[in-house]
Amino acid sequence: MTAVNISSSQVNKAGSRIRKFLRGELEDRAQLDHAIRVIEAFRAAHQYPLVKANNGLRSMISTERCQVEVSQRMKRFMTILDKLHREPTLALSRMQDVGGCRAILSSVDEIRRVEARLRKRRPVVGYSDYISNPRASGYRGVHVVVEYDSRCIEIQLRTRLMHLWAITVERQSALIGENLKQDGSHDVQQFMAAMSEAMALDESGQAIPQTLLASIQDLRLRADPYLAKGTV
Repeated sequence: MTAVNISSSQVNKAGSRIRKFLRGELEDRAQLDHAIRVIEAFRAAHQYPLVKANNGLRSMISTERCQVEVSQRMKRFMTILDKLHREPTLALSRMQDVGGCRAILSSVDEIRRVEARLRKRRPVVGYSDYISNPRASGYRGVHVVVEYDSRCIEIQLRTRLMHLWAITVERQSALIGENLKQDGSHDVQQFMAAMSEAMALDESGQAIPQTLLASIQDLRLRADPYLAKGTV
């Protein structure tokens, strides 16, 4: 099966079969193997659009004269399966972050300038502003989903502090063995959410209230049993 002739209905059916398999309801090995081939083809169909999106983003950033780090990634097969399991109503063909680019910029102002240029240059099919409305976990950044060759590519825009916070949470997730990137009430999640608030205030040039500093100290003590030394 090639990426060229795959249809949305095939992709969605494959996603449904994978969900059944994950629930222990699919026993037909041939159907499972076919679903895996369809998902792999769907994933591969994002490769060239992702390269085009990466090049386009670099061009826009250069036009804005920003000093920036740009990277790209394809969502791994097992991560796609995990998302299908976590979001049981999501049609696989509508998964918007199979291919993604990330730009690490110097300031929120630069994020807004690049965001505006993206909106001007590409059709926007999805948008999340986690700077104006941070997630409960403390995650901050702007996600703009654009189309290249009829494929959705998610472009993430973060400042360096936002990125540092995000990769710290990812590392702690790996060490603890829990997905701390999702919203939740784990002691480490609460500590990192408070840290995110303090980092955002500092980045905008505002003073960090003593009440927040005291809360961070208290939350750090509760999170300490889980934290690896030197990582936070």
